[in-house]
Amino acid sequence: MFGYIRPMAEELKVKDYALYRAAYCGLCRSMGKNLGLTAPMTLRYDFVFLALVRMVLTGEVPGAETHRCAASPYRKKTMLSECDALAYAARCAGMLTLHAVEDNIADEHGVKRLLYRCFRPTAGRWYQKSLRADAPAEQAEYVKERLLALAELESGSEPSPDAAAQPFADLLGALFASGLEDEGQRRIARACGTSVGRFVYLIDAVDDAIEDEKTGSYNPVVIQARNAGLSVLEYLSRSEHAERLRCSLLLSCEQALRALQLADGAEAHPAFCLCENILTLGMPRMAERVITHPGEPLAKTDPGRENETV
Repeated sequence: MFGYIRPMAEELKVKDYALYRAAYCGLCRSMGKNLGLTAPMTLRYDFVFLALVRMVLTGEVPGAETHRCAASPYRKKTMLSECDALAYAARCAGMLTLHAVEDNIADEHGVKRLLYRCFRPTAGRWYQKSLRADAPAEQAEYVKERLLALAELESGSEPSPDAAAQPFADLLGALFASGLEDEGQRRIARACGTSVGRFVYLIDAVDDAIEDEKTGSYNPVVIQARNAGLSVLEYLSRSEHAERLRCSLLLSCEQALRALQLADGAEAHPAFCLCENILTLGMPRMAERVITHPGEPLAKTDPGRENETV
């Protein structure tokens, strides 16, 4: 359910793109440090965004270092130094990876299910390490509770995409806000994370709709199409249905940005322009790509992104 929260790199200034790459590489290094050497292979753009938002909210401005890594053993890369925001995002990645693996074990069949079962012990170790740091136990319990609520809605074939998205939206809202000492920062982070969580769930539902229609897996978009007497492709090709989904996704982006702008000194922070780019350009582009080409790999519909270095 991850990978949709990306910047529009070609619209970034050189210094801002360099900052994003440094944040990406810094988070990769932090995951290796906090979770284990193999953890960076599950790194997603979404957790880079989480780290950037936490930096904007707290005013944290980490320095930069150069290191070699497994992906670039012969050439050092510039990356942000270890900081609270990167370490927190790394632990959240470890926590959610386990739940994603368990979800895939329940949903997949055959060889794919076997592969996820084999990966389950490794994800479990990352999860335990994320809890042994400073992630409070109640945070982990809330994540489990929200995921159970989501599973209950899905098992009941909830027809409303917005209702189905709410448990995951609540989950991300809590993760964005957890651990922040200032009450105002927590409220802003929760509002931003809730909107982003709603976006992620809805865009993932649209992207998976064709496959879920074939397999019979739960998907609110499939239910909406079926109730309209249409296939998923027919449903998404109708302008009124596509526009409704598009407006819902863009509204989530707008609400997340409005929340982040409320933070003290937000727009003066070096990472704010990255967050703004992601929310106003990167995520809307992903929404348009998924609505017009559901289920297709990103490189087929976004020329040039397959050559991106982060």
